Amino acid sequence: MRFALVPLVLAVGCAHATSDDGSYSRDADTGNEDPGPVDTARDDTKRGDTLATDDTAVGDTSMATDTGSGAADTGTKDTGTVVVDTGTVVMDTSTGGPIKGGPCSSGASGATAFRIRWAGSGSGSTAYPVYEVTGLPDSSGFKVGAYGYSIGYTPTFEDIYLGVGGLRLDGSNFVDVDLSTVGIGSISRATLSIFGRSFNTTSSGSYNWQTFDGTGSTPTGAISNSAPYQWYGPLGYLGSGPIGDVTAVIKTGKSIKLRIKAGGPSGSLIVNRIELCLQAT
Repeated sequence: MRFALVPLVLAVGCAHATSDDGSYSRDADTGNEDPGPVDTARDDTKRGDTLATDDTAVGDTSMATDTGSGAADTGTKDTGTVVVDTGTVVMDTSTGGPIKGGPCSSGASGATAFRIRWAGSGSGSTAYPVYEVTGLPDSSGFKVGAYGYSIGYTPTFEDIYLGVGGLRLDGSNFVDVDLSTVGIGSISRATLSIFGRSFNTTSSGSYNWQTFDGTGSTPTGAISNSAPYQWYGPLGYLGSGPIGDVTAVIKTGKSIKLRIKAGGPSGSLIVNRIELCLQAT
């Protein structure tokens, strides 16, 4: 019995050494080679995790950077440009070159060279000028007055019932304005405007002007005879274009006497205010 057991033990030991063809396929089946595949799978998993982590980090960082740059570009360009454009418009509107009288009440382009108002104490009283704005560089000799063609003439304040009243300007009188354009280099437009109405219940009126450099007038009937008073100069009462363009007779660098008279068809006006606006450099 002892000699029968020895070969069985040896046979079992030989089965663990090799198979008949020298391969280890039986070892793999029995699990002796399992550490190989497990190690390989572990290594693959590590590589996959590392690459996945790297890819995600790079992609996230790149996207965050691009988004920040876009936000910075939008803020700088849009906000900055609007502020600069707005500032430019304000400067162009307010300066008026050498004319410092501010915006024109009549709505004419440029700045106010002068604006005067005719005042009085009641209907039929003496009319006198009130100097509201003097925006000329040289205003030392500036003067406004109403004068008649006959001795003893007195300027008359009228029309206090249909309006605020003003100087009655008709065939018996005229207005003279003494002004200086010294300090003005050039004038691209000069507009003479009157605030009032035609002093006639049935017909419209007009006005004309004269300096030593020429004459001019608004179209006949450009001033309405109805209340309330309006500005005439930038437009006539029919709304047709500038009517008080005195550019041709207002020259630079000199003393000027500007004469204003009433025109047809009524030949009579109530003048509450007179304004000269200049676009000048």
